[in-house]
This record gives sequence, structure tokens and C-alpha cells, in this order.
Amino acid sequence: MVEVIERGEPAIMVSHWTGIYFNGEEEGFKTFQEAVRRLHAKYDHLIWMKLSEIARYWAAKELTQIEGGGGAVTFKAPFASPRFTVHVAAKGDAVPKLALAEKPELLNEVPRRLDLKPGTWTRDKEGVVICFNLPKGTSRVLV
Repeated sequence: MVEVIERGEPAIMVSHWTGIYFNGEEEGFKTFQEAVRRLHAKYDHLIWMKLSEIARYWAAKELTQIEGGGGAVTFKAPFASPRFTVHVAAKGDAVPKLALAEKPELLNEVPRRLDLKPGTWTRDKEGVVICFNLPKGTSRVLV
């Protein structure tokens, strides 16, 4: 896990129910809890997701059509995905605006990427990073 996390790649833990609760002793569960404790002691940027959430996010990432131009980025998503996060190039003190299905949505600025959750954004050297619940259909970010 450590090598995968340090490369900045998604690290996925998989187990079998029988290994977690073998003979009711929960030895596998205790081992899992210790692994999680150690990971949290070493890293402060982990985001825990179920496999179904990871699959939906990566499918949305690959299948959503993204078009940029004229200070806007348009997303045409074949299905919804929670906590969709994108980096958009922006100059200076630009403040992003979000429209989901043509309805404006309020975005709140947060100080760090680790603080991102749906409906928030933060600034970095090249632009802004925005987190929102991507709906099925068309959405737009204006910078």
C-alpha cells in the first residue's frame, strides 16, 4: 500500500468476508484496523471510498466529454458521479462559477486541496481545483 500511495496512485484494499470474520474471531478485521491506523499515522491525504464509488468515479472520468474554451469548461456526463474533482487553468484572482444543468450553484473557497468536498474550490499556482457532484447531462465551470 505504501508504495502505491507514495506514487500518487489509487490504492485499493480488497478482502473476503470470510477472511475478515473467520470463525467469528475477527482476526482479519483487527488486522485491517491496524493497517488503517498505520496508514493514517503516515498520511493525512487519504480519501476512503467503496469499490462502487471508485468504479463510478473512474468511469465518469473516462466517459465524460470535457470541452474548454472562452473562459468556460463544459462537461457532458453520461451518468452522475459524486465528488468529481477537476483542475481548471485560471489566471490571477479568478473565482470559478458552477452551473449544473444550467442552474447556478454556489461554490465556497477552501484553503487546501485536502479540504475539498462537493461545492468547494481552492486555488493553486496554475489555476483552480473544483469539487462538485457531477450530474448526468451538461454542467459548466466558468473562470
